[in-house]
Amino acid sequence: MINTITLNPAIDEILYLDRFVRNITNRIASKAVTMGGKGTHVSLNLQAMGTTSRAFGFAFGKNGERIVEMLRESGVSAEFVSSDSGESRVNLLLVETATRDATLVAEKGPSPTPEMLAQFRARLREKIEPGDLLALSGDASNFADPFIYNRIAEMLADRRVRVFLDASGESLKRGIAQRPFLVKPNRDELSALMGMEIRTEREVAAAIGRLDRLGIEVVVVSMGAEGSIVRADDRLLKVTAPEVEVYNTVGCGDCLVAGLLAGCERGMDTEAILRYATACAAACAESPLSVGFDAARAKETP
Repeated sequence: MINTITLNPAIDEILYLDRFVRNITNRIASKAVTMGGKGTHVSLNLQAMGTTSRAFGFAFGKNGERIVEMLRESGVSAEFVSSDSGESRVNLLLVETATRDATLVAEKGPSPTPEMLAQFRARLREKIEPGDLLALSGDASNFADPFIYNRIAEMLADRRVRVFLDASGESLKRGIAQRPFLVKPNRDELSALMGMEIRTEREVAAAIGRLDRLGIEVVVVSMGAEGSIVRADDRLLKVTAPEVEVYNTVGCGDCLVAGLLAGCERGMDTEAILRYATACAAACAESPLSVGFDAARAKETP
């Protein structure tokens, strides 16, 4: 079973305008509302792939109720700990239709109480089975504890779950010490992790080599339209992304992670997993929303 954790879920309000110009009134042409938060994005994308998952997280106030509702309406099993105090965050995504540039403005989000954390841990222990897959994705800035992902992985160590870590900053730096099964930094996140600017494929490969000593089985460095460089099965692989008409790149990394999880769950071989996940992420880039993609379109990509 695939499980996702979103420590700081959100509602994404997407505002479409011709072009964003500072210091003037910008007129919105249209808007849409979708789910926000990387783990919830992974679960929703998995649903589009025909793969079920359980989504764990925290829900605050009316916004939190709406998040849980949106997950369940999409067919995702939502195992959220809820509170009437405070409100789950709302993110604003500005999409410029003239250039297809996308700018995300994100709230910090409320912090769970110790009582909520205790409920959350108990729910994880109750639901997650030995051998499950677990995605630890996204922002944890609403937690004062930089080791929160480590503590979750440690708590479930006896279940021998395969952890897929998609995080940034301190969450990534601390999280890799727990030796997750897979990590998926993008090039900027890898640069921050290594403390140096990484731009070329040769530099990416060298940085992946430095991660080998940690015992991480799979490292996937996503590079947008340039595809990804992957260390898996004792091989270094270059994955080429198909050419698509990009509308919005927000959420593509989450779709890539979903594809990797789905492929592992189905027992596909490494190269087939990478091709499938990359095709889904490319299809996601064609979508005007921050989550979801056309599954039929993913099958068409070479």
